[in-house]
Amino acid sequence: MSDQPLMPSEVRTKVLSQHREIEQMLSELEAGVAQLGQGGVDAEQVKRAAYALRGILELHMNFEEAHMVPAINEADGFGPERVRHLHADHAQQRQELDRLVDTIREARSPDDLTASVKRLADMLRNDIEEEEREYVTDKLLRDNIIPTDTFGG
Repeated sequence: MSDQPLMPSEVRTKVLSQHREIEQMLSELEAGVAQLGQGGVDAEQVKRAAYALRGILELHMNFEEAHMVPAINEADGFGPERVRHLHADHAQQRQELDRLVDTIREARSPDDLTASVKRLADMLRNDIEEEEREYVTDKLLRDNIIPTDTFGG
């Protein structure tokens, strides 16, 4: 294992790949909840999958904080503000994830479980979309240190 930091383009590639994996997990979670009552999946399996997803999301945010934060901090003069915003987003996401996963774990009916999974999936997809638009761009996470468009046009 190398001690060298990842290049910004490598960070971008890894974050995007993780996002696709998270989206796949969300799709599988939604498919599982859609199968409730059909015999193939039970509520406890869905609840365990949601809890496991919460752990994966924590690892993902830790990766972003360890690798993406330094890259966006150095990208341009707005880096420190972007970093503050990303940390605030992650704090809010962690709080909302904990709340939603608790709601899923405590769901007493298939309808409650389905609604909670839908809220979790919607929140995460919106967060991924915003993050990719705001931070995971080739303008911010680029390997060259000289900006190609100094005036942002």
